[in-house]
Amino acid sequence: MQGQNFINFLKNIVFLQLFLIVIIAGVGIDFAGINRAGLEEADKLSLRLSPIAIGISPKMAINLFALNSVALAGQNAKADRWLVDFRREMPETLMVANLQLPASRGQRVNIPESNKSLADINLPFDQDEDKQEIKYYQALEDYQVVVYCTHSAETYIPDSGKARCDGERGLINNVAGVISTQLQSAGMKADFIDSIHDYPDYDKSYTNSRETVKKILDSKEKLLALFDVHRDSIPGKESADTINVRGKKAARILIIVGTDERKEHPHWKSNLAFAESLYQQGEQMYPGLIKGVRTKSGTYNQEFFDHSLLLEVGSDYNSFAEAKYAGELFAQILLEVLEEETLK
Repeated sequence: MQGQNFINFLKNIVFLQLFLIVIIAGVGIDFAGINRAGLEEADKLSLRLSPIAIGISPKMAINLFALNSVALAGQNAKADRWLVDFRREMPETLMVANLQLPASRGQRVNIPESNKSLADINLPFDQDEDKQEIKYYQALEDYQVVVYCTHSAETYIPDSGKARCDGERGLINNVAGVISTQLQSAGMKADFIDSIHDYPDYDKSYTNSRETVKKILDSKEKLLALFDVHRDSIPGKESADTINVRGKKAARILIIVGTDERKEHPHWKSNLAFAESLYQQGEQMYPGLIKGVRTKSGTYNQEFFDHSLLLEVGSDYNSFAEAKYAGELFAQILLEVLEEETLK
């Protein structure tokens, strides 16, 4: 009887310690266990990954909680089986129960066991909870899109402090890269050609990018579209237009189509039809994102391909975040248009 009372006494101490841990940590624990059966498979994976997603292994979790609990100290000491299991499983279970699921559900995260303290842990840079998953376009798997920047130095004043970074790659290159990456995520073969075309002689920008276009057309098979990505600049205007999409500001995009007014341009009407398809699809998906299609007398190297367009993604007074978001949204519009054309 005395032995049983002693065991009950020990159990009471254990649960008292657990109660204190919960109160101090400011978290709750479901003693009935986590209801994993009702979760989707991706969420189950997220739960399994939660203890290590912030760089803490199960062993580290045990050691952290052991500092505050006599019940969890000495995990190698001899004890009843239930107490040994409790010491091993409770810290991980407690953490998993109270950590939020990652915003990108089902994403596999492989983080090696680390000796860093919590203060040294760096969370991923892009944790956008509103980020939309891109659907996979199987019909576009074998096709390609290429983007490049004739005016490589163009950038955004709020982030760069100036409109151009002469001799360097401005933030417009990052926007072009975002478009390419979004297309790749959807299953396409997409490339961003990051050659600098506007330095040292800005006046030869289009002459230099013409050589890039010719190389692209010589080397790429099943090319569906070719985009020269710029940002606009309106003299005298020191503010930028934006639209709100899912609670976030996006820069607006202007599509430029060159005509045959100055020189022969056999593809300009095909390019115009392509631009109008993008505009119409944009109005269905994100009204106002594409603010219009404008024809100009120059050819802008569009005479070499029938799906070649110039994009003005925002103006120099838009922020990079606004332009980047516009690029992401434009890629989704483009995918819908290309899929429809491919399946015809």
